[in-house]
Amino acid sequence: MDQTANGGDAPAASSGPGADLVPGRGAAWPARGSRNVRWTAVAVAAVVAVGLLLVAVTWWQGRSTTDTAAVPTNPGPVVMAEADLPQLVTFTGHTIYWAGDQGLDTYEVTISPSTEGQQIYIRYLPKGVDAGSKDAYLTVGTYEKKNAYAGLEAAAKLSGAKSEKLAGGALVVQPAGKTTSAYFGFQGADLLMEVYDPTPGKALQLIQSGTIQPL
Repeated sequence: MDQTANGGDAPAASSGPGADLVPGRGAAWPARGSRNVRWTAVAVAAVVAVGLLLVAVTWWQGRSTTDTAAVPTNPGPVVMAEADLPQLVTFTGHTIYWAGDQGLDTYEVTISPSTEGQQIYIRYLPKGVDAGSKDAYLTVGTYEKKNAYAGLEAAAKLSGAKSEKLAGGALVVQPAGKTTSAYFGFQGADLLMEVYDPTPGKALQLIQSGTIQPL
């Protein structure tokens, strides 16, 4: 579910490849009595179908071998270029969030398995800082988590928690006493997003301002 935390609803899904080739009402079809025309149409359709199948197979083979080439496969953080970050979406099959480029060219990425799926962390290291640094920096996490929205609703009711429903449909929660992290999620999506920043209150501000976006 591709949505921005502080933006509009997700764009409607496309009708799929070739949907515009399906004739609508009033399309001119050959007359029923025209056998030669009918068989010609069938032959053309068969050739087109085979051609589309070959194109699809070629595309999928190329996609499966190249689209995730830069995605980390070993435990521990790795450095990824901005151009490679969208491959995380292909790898996981769901939306991944980040805080924009923040003036950087490369980013530290960690993929950590959990009991409910993958946890993806994109960390913003200043230039000259190596991946794996123990220092605290802006980090955006996207976690596969069932009933994430219900969990956020429960957290929002706890004493001292700050919560807000944004225009884009996201529920944002900053737990009591935890000023460096804020969480958000969307109803119907089994994804929980966390934004961490060492500056107190900054994580919540980044979500509220619309800075946190899908890749």
